[in-house]
Amino acid sequence: MTVPKKKAVILTGHFAVQKRRANILWLSDELRAHGWHVTIITTGYSWVSRLRGDRRFQSLYAPPKTGTQIIDDTLTQIFRYAPIHPFSLRNVRLDRIARPLHRAFHTYWRSRLRASLPGADLVIVESGPPIVLADIVSRYAPHAALVYRVSDDVDLLGLPPFVRQAEVRHAHLFDRISMASPILARKFPTHETVAIDPIGIPKKLYDTDMPNPYGPNRASYEAVCAGTTQFDIGAVLAIARLRPGWRLHILGRLRGDPPPDCPENLIFHHEQPFELTAGYIRHADIGLAPYLDRPGVEYQTHQSNRILQYRYFGLPIIGPQRLCHPSVPSIYGYSDISDQTLESTLTKAEMHKRVCSDPLPDWHDLYLSIVSTRKRPGRGCQNAKIDPPP
Repeated sequence: MTVPKKKAVILTGHFAVQKRRANILWLSDELRAHGWHVTIITTGYSWVSRLRGDRRFQSLYAPPKTGTQIIDDTLTQIFRYAPIHPFSLRNVRLDRIARPLHRAFHTYWRSRLRASLPGADLVIVESGPPIVLADIVSRYAPHAALVYRVSDDVDLLGLPPFVRQAEVRHAHLFDRISMASPILARKFPTHETVAIDPIGIPKKLYDTDMPNPYGPNRASYEAVCAGTTQFDIGAVLAIARLRPGWRLHILGRLRGDPPPDCPENLIFHHEQPFELTAGYIRHADIGLAPYLDRPGVEYQTHQSNRILQYRYFGLPIIGPQRLCHPSVPSIYGYSDISDQTLESTLTKAEMHKRVCSDPLPDWHDLYLSIVSTRKRPGRGCQNAKIDPPP
């Protein structure tokens, strides 16, 4: 007799198949490897995204297909364009005026989630636009364990204020509020369901031989930036100009086109398949973490996948001073990008003695933490009311 697969549903802004290996996709892989069926519901897109040519689609191998796709017998992808999705107009007054229009995002997904959630044993909602839909999830998956996976600080993602408000309003619905960073945990001070669940490393893959993408004619230092989330182009330009003997490789999509006056040693590779990205990191001399230097970015020290990858390969890491923490001594921080301050940071990175990797968790460890979540008694009810978002 065949034992039915357990069912997991993940609400995220990522796609089941894409070049960029986001943390949530590693978790999906672990679930599938251990007998789960995973349905990935990709939200946070609308016809506005399609009409304006959303740059997030650059992480895909082909244009996204709407509807339900059966990837294999362990993985299903659901993607649809809502009439509108949460985005900020970068003006408080304009965001307030646009709020009634944004309610269509919640209304649109309500009927579609109703068909996808029943029968789920586990539902994971990732931070970002999906948190707006958490009350729908709680209503239509009353028997599932609900996990809020906080992958980013929503205050730093350029989203309208109502997304953060939804995070506060819906936090009590979850059986586990999971994040890697203790700093992010401070945003949920009254919730006993908060859990620090570190991100992982695909150790089996990283311990295999990987082609060297830099070739035989290496620069004095090959520096890699494996991702462009919260990317500070000004810092990267300053580093490239101060170190013309280095080569800086930027892997990931940009919000706009690179500046026309880029130094020749600054190379933009756009989104790359994960296996190729891993080779760039393994064979690099320096890891770049040029996050925008603003209050709150400190959480990336323990939340950033790229920083964890640099640590695994023993690279010195260059980033804003806010990232520096005693637990990660390999981060060399700059307080600003003036020549004098940055020069000192770059010199320290050049003098760094590459050592064996930090003792870091595997993705299996995160899997074990997430699947240990149990539905709290009294949480969730099929007759629970779904309130229209304010």
